[in-house]
Amino acid sequence: MPSPSLGPGALPPTLKFNGFGEYAGLLYHSPHSVVYHDELYPTALHLFEARKFLDHRPDLADRIRQCERVEQVTAISAEMAENTRRDWGNVALGTMDDVLYLKFRQHGDLRTLLLNTFPSELVYVESGDPFWGDGAGVGMNELGKSLMRVRERLRLEGGI
Repeated sequence: MPSPSLGPGALPPTLKFNGFGEYAGLLYHSPHSVVYHDELYPTALHLFEARKFLDHRPDLADRIRQCERVEQVTAISAEMAENTRRDWGNVALGTMDDVLYLKFRQHGDLRTLLLNTFPSELVYVESGDPFWGDGAGVGMNELGKSLMRVRERLRLEGGI
């Protein structure tokens, strides 16, 4: 939430968000579908996890795409971890950027929401996730960093 001392409409230098409130749509598992190669994925997380398998095991990717619940997505992906593409550690963050970019390009309301966070640093407050979230203050906040990269890309494109 913006601080009243910043003036009307002003955002704080660090904008903290989670799965609740007006910025919940920034999350990769928010209920916003993403179309990729003419296939509909229920959330960006579905697409992100499917990309681990899409090129070499499309059957597994399709199984993930068809999951009804987000919790199923991560469970199936973990269950099939031995089939994850070999270079995943090198391409995962770029893939998240690409997936989120598609999400925000395809949902104008979310694109506006993200663009309106500029110039704030975005921090995903998730104590149980030290990689994507802030990990109770000691995490890497990779989701926040990815969102800021996507925001900058959208800004350079003129916000369209």
